[in-house]
Amino acid sequence: MANIYLIGPMGAGKSTVARTLATQLGWDWTDTDLEVEAAAGRPIPAIFAAEGEEGFRQREEEVLARVAERDGLVVATGGGIVLRPANRERMRRTGRVVYLTAPPEVLWRRLTLGHGVSDRPLLRGEDGEARLAALVAAREPLYREVADLVVDTRDRGPAEVAAIIARWLATEGKGHPGGEARGLGDEAP
Repeated sequence: MANIYLIGPMGAGKSTVARTLATQLGWDWTDTDLEVEAAAGRPIPAIFAAEGEEGFRQREEEVLARVAERDGLVVATGGGIVLRPANRERMRRTGRVVYLTAPPEVLWRRLTLGHGVSDRPLLRGEDGEARLAALVAAREPLYREVADLVVDTRDRGPAEVAAIIARWLATEGKGHPGGEARGLGDEAP
């Protein structure tokens, strides 16, 4: 057994799918953003305000290192976790990586209908939708580099996305973490 890491941009559904998939598999789940907040004793916007993005990214890397020591977890990650090479390597070495994707306009709609963007430090201010699209475009190659499976969430609910991942794990995805198992679901990277 290994961990399942859900990566992708904010609004792709990583946290909700993680809970749903964990229930389907009978596994535990965690969210690296929640773990960072718990360890810091303050919310992410406050971490960004006090320590900047670099301070947050350092905390995120430390949390991932701790989480990766466990086994049998479904892990929802923050959208920028792929920015650090050490994080990409750690996820590939200790589990299967699933990239949840959707077009920027769908992500923006989800973010503005849900919690809003006020708790998203990288989207604050004017033209948050354009910043989101730029973040997605910049991170896309990194998401694909590390992904074992890519699932488009645009027209799918969490249960359907989780079922696609569970089906893939039951067939293609059971190989050694970091191996060449790719393909069932939407697309192999």
